[in-house]
Amino acid sequence: MTKTKIITLMCCLPDLASVNIKDRLLESENWTKADVPPIEKMKDALLKYPISTSVLYTEDKGKELSNLFTEVYELTKGDTLFRMISIDGRIIFQDYLDKRLEDLGFKSDLIVFLSKHKSQSETKALTAHPSGNYAAADYGGHPGSLCTPAPLAMKKLLLVMDRLNAETGLSYDVTFEVTHHGPTELETPSLFVEIGSTEKEWIDPKPGLVVAKAVLSLGEPDDANAACERLSKEAKLLEENAVAVAFGGGHYGDRQTVSLFRTKLAYGHMFPKYQLETITEEVILKAFERTGSNLAFFDKKSMRGPDRRRVTEILEKHNIPIINDKDSVAEYGVGFNLREKENENEE
Repeated sequence: MTKTKIITLMCCLPDLASVNIKDRLLESENWTKADVPPIEKMKDALLKYPISTSVLYTEDKGKELSNLFTEVYELTKGDTLFRMISIDGRIIFQDYLDKRLEDLGFKSDLIVFLSKHKSQSETKALTAHPSGNYAAADYGGHPGSLCTPAPLAMKKLLLVMDRLNAETGLSYDVTFEVTHHGPTELETPSLFVEIGSTEKEWIDPKPGLVVAKAVLSLGEPDDANAACERLSKEAKLLEENAVAVAFGGGHYGDRQTVSLFRTKLAYGHMFPKYQLETITEEVILKAFERTGSNLAFFDKKSMRGPDRRRVTEILEKHNIPIINDKDSVAEYGVGFNLREKENENEE
């Protein structure tokens, strides 16, 4: 008998993009409204497994009860049960959420946080990333701590969002973000999927629907509906993945994103070039442990010599092999780039 996979989707009601994605999910399928656990049980779970806080968010002080569940919807698709939970609290503070879910009878195999993305450039973007703190915990989570990422789920989300972005003519950037902010104390694999980067995009139903469809694809077999060339390539990229921890590049992990679309590589935690000078050996090793990987990817050209040598020394000491962009194509390439046709058309 096939085991049911349970995917928890977390919606933050004050987050406009989160609500947009939630609304598109509810419109797309026939969800069932489920009972919210009793308030006293939720309070007990919150006391037993507390959220994190941040001195930067003083307005949240004393509002712990905003993290109680306000509504729950469920949807079964094949062997997957989607459970969508709404809260009034900030999702970056949801440490030990997996423990609270289990305590309330909502054990999960994957947690997906539906969120907005904000950037100074105000670029239209659909992003996915793991959560964690290299050092200080200014934005939720614990210092120097990392969540358990979901590399294959992140890869599938980005592949499907990229396809739907092309099919709908949305013209958003579809990209990784590197590891950042909380929550960190999650043993259950988790990821953030986000719409950026201004209120105009956060409330636009079109990107909301793209993200909603991509999220629902996590309940489908990887080779489902591989009827056209692009879908067949998508399925090929999701076969026999090698998972890496990445070092270098900027906040959007450009080379990691490119290799996602042209190789069988998937990524767990990703450390940008501006964090490499101060990142500790302990956190580096924790990234591999949490990711479940023994392979490192270097965006070599972006890394300062001293940083590259220091990280290399740590990895070699622990027998962790290193590949770069060229190696990744040679060892894990599939003979095509999923974006080639679109790029040619743009030119």
